[in-house]
Amino acid sequence: MKKIIALISIILLTGCLGEAGKGYITKKCSKTENINGYKKETIIKVKSKQGNIEEIIITETYDKNIDLESITKSKKSENNTYKNIEIEIDNNKFTYKIDPKKIDNLEKERFNIKEEQHKQIKQYEEEGYTCK
Repeated sequence: MKKIIALISIILLTGCLGEAGKGYITKKCSKTENINGYKKETIIKVKSKQGNIEEIIITETYDKNIDLESITKSKKSENNTYKNIEIEIDNNKFTYKIDPKKIDNLEKERFNIKEEQHKQIKQYEEEGYTCK
């Protein structure tokens, strides 16, 4: 019995349970769209704690068959308009990192950010995303 308690203590103290052990839950939503002859895949990860959203990561991946230069230029321009949203650009992949506690109302409106995870997931499902 002492060995089991010691093992459980080690697991808890070392954080082996990961973020779930710290009360975080991450839901993943995805959708693939065909727009003007090219494919765009969007994956959204919604990380929450006690039902409140802590972080949203939106990754858009485009076919390499399109004019990535114009999309990249547009995303870089868009990046300059946001104060508290980080946009990473990597070839045909664009990633938005959003902390709902740091963004202003205009940014919340642009990305349609809710405060509670279940409302955010429901919205994504209504937009055609598949969420797990």
